[in-house]
Amino acid sequence: MLVYPTGLDNSLKAVEQKPKSNQYLDAKTGLSTFHGLREGDEVELEITQKSRDGRGLARLNGLLIFVSGASPGEKVKVRIVKIGVRHAEAELIRGHRMAIANASA
Repeated sequence: MLVYPTGLDNSLKAVEQKPKSNQYLDAKTGLSTFHGLREGDEVELEITQKSRDGRGLARLNGLLIFVSGASPGEKVKVRIVKIGVRHAEAELIRGHRMAIANASA
């Protein structure tokens, strides 16, 4: 960003203004590390439901994680590929179906 300082000599000089701190960058990375995850991390999750677009949904430390190719009832190992403020996207490494018992009285 260029700032034109005003002074007594009426001449304009372009001065490049550097950010005083990396607060914006720190805030963005702070949001992504708040949940303890970073892009490239591998974690195991239990898929609890399906999203509108057909991806599996899981939660980890309050973060909603979308997993392509996973279905509810699966326990999966995934790699985090993208982290947002409230959600993350992951790719499936491996998954296996968990046994679900239905009790009827």
